[in-house]
Amino acid sequence: MTSAPVADKQAETKLAVDSIKPFENIALAFSGGGFRAASFSLGVLSYFNKVVFTDDADVLNGQTLLQQVRYMSSASGGTITTTLYTLYNAQGKTFGEFYAKLLKGLNGDDLLQQALEILADKKHWNKTPQKSRNIINAFALAYDKYLFDGLTLQSLYHTESQAAHLQEVCFNATEFYTGQSFRQAVKLVPDNSTDEYFKYGNEEIYVDRSVAGKIKLGDVLAASSCFPAGFEPIIYPNDFTHQDLTEHELKEALTLVPQTGDKQETDFITRRRFGLMDGGITDNQGLQSLMDADGRRQSDKTDFPYFDLMLINDVGSHFIQPYVMPKVKKSFELNLWGVFYITLGILLIGIVVAWLGVRYNSTFAMIVGALLIPIPFIWVSAVLYVRHVLLGVSRSSVGMNLKRNFTEQIISLLVSYFSKTPINLITQMLTARAQSVLMLNTSIFLKRIRQLLYDKFYGTAQWKNRGKGNHVYDLSFSNDINRNEGNDWSVTPAAASPLNPSENMQIVAQTAFNMGTTLWFDKQSAEQQHSESCLVATGQFTTCYNLLEYINKLLAQKTAGNLYDDKYQTRLLKLQAQMQEDYEHFKTDPFFMYNASGTDLKIPGFKPLKMIDIPFPENWKEKKLG
Repeated sequence: MTSAPVADKQAETKLAVDSIKPFENIALAFSGGGFRAASFSLGVLSYFNKVVFTDDADVLNGQTLLQQVRYMSSASGGTITTTLYTLYNAQGKTFGEFYAKLLKGLNGDDLLQQALEILADKKHWNKTPQKSRNIINAFALAYDKYLFDGLTLQSLYHTESQAAHLQEVCFNATEFYTGQSFRQAVKLVPDNSTDEYFKYGNEEIYVDRSVAGKIKLGDVLAASSCFPAGFEPIIYPNDFTHQDLTEHELKEALTLVPQTGDKQETDFITRRRFGLMDGGITDNQGLQSLMDADGRRQSDKTDFPYFDLMLINDVGSHFIQPYVMPKVKKSFELNLWGVFYITLGILLIGIVVAWLGVRYNSTFAMIVGALLIPIPFIWVSAVLYVRHVLLGVSRSSVGMNLKRNFTEQIISLLVSYFSKTPINLITQMLTARAQSVLMLNTSIFLKRIRQLLYDKFYGTAQWKNRGKGNHVYDLSFSNDINRNEGNDWSVTPAAASPLNPSENMQIVAQTAFNMGTTLWFDKQSAEQQHSESCLVATGQFTTCYNLLEYINKLLAQKTAGNLYDDKYQTRLLKLQAQMQEDYEHFKTDPFFMYNASGTDLKIPGFKPLKMIDIPFPENWKEKKLG
């Protein structure tokens, strides 16, 4: 596999002395995590928009921190925020317009209802006959109509200006051809360099950029947020067609690089049709794409400058709920043969009851008998079907095909002995397997990939002074042990730091962290728990906290060497003072910024929040003071 270059030793040398321009050329990565990720990301961006450069001698004086963001990468739920912000920024709309639109769009289950209405109503599918009528495409059409007004990727292009500050974005998906990240990457401003590693896709499967620009933003978001189990794969090219983009155009624009050259692969390439799913499957933090983008910049593949700060905004975590083995329910031990004899008895009883009904002209008895008689046949049919599936031979590479791993004799032996095993024990074994597989797919694998990417990012010298994590759990009760002990990304242990959060901040952060991954908020529970509000507020004050840590680190390391030019010292000190003031305000009122934004923007239905409105997290009652 060929990938974009990571900075070489020459680039590392270039970064070693007087190289960082603090808080210029910023890159942001937004993780997946459904509406939880989207809301946290909204909080992050809103705090970036609050911080202003105030040094009169600074070339950035009067500009916001957000205006220095040049690159954004996202996966899954983070793509909701990234796509909408990129569009509004390209259109010259204010941050307030974006904030109000997304805050309202994330509230309740409106998008879910809109998608289900589209799914149920045939007329919505008449204009896109090649799109499969399923849930993921229903969401794509809902995004297209209610978020993006039918616009395409071309709508994101702009001429670089002070207002439209983004240069490049990447909405990550996962392709089911080689199993790699499929980078829906877009350069928003002209780039005079060839940048041969920049692809809409990856090195093995990619789409011509001129045709990719015609893809609907709703389909881009659907591909990035198409999480397994919740959705089916979205299929290229069929599901990306619309009135102005045909299947033929999309096929002609597609390049598939052979991997093995065997007949099955050759047939697949000839069909020019492949599946896409959630970007979080291969990189839930959007981090690899960010590192590759920085590598292209450091290797001078593009005119765009390398990043001075890379902030990884993540609602995932390394925490995990330990696996608990399901217990065997105590009951009368009944195996499949026992069930067979019971069903045989039901058949005989049914026949007798039906005969008595006919004999004595009892309608009730005839109905009961007619209901009992089919039960054994249904049972036997189900058993035979399961046996057929277990013993059957499938030519597909997916699904159940035991003959790939076992001989027919072994399978018959297993079926024979399992038929004698108590059903409650079989149920327990099946439950254990289902729970462990679910845990592997939804937790362990994702966390392992996260750890590998984090190790690469934080363990590589070229990103040592430019990378920072910003996690939803940083200030929660759940992170007290790690924060108090310190970690590789903190300047000092929290116990010795003036940045210790207040109890109110921790209550809000824990409420945000406790929320599960979902593509919608349940309106009633959201209003009761204020989960969306807590997530936005947590994004705001956690970003403040981590940027303060980053500034403290730069100031501390400056005394030991030339990390940045002396002219930036005043910039850092002024930003530090501004953020420290904000942080103290967050300590007393975690919702001060959230409330001010909602009130100033006059968002319909907005209600300011107080700490008394937030229930103390049930799983941390022992932390409650007083």
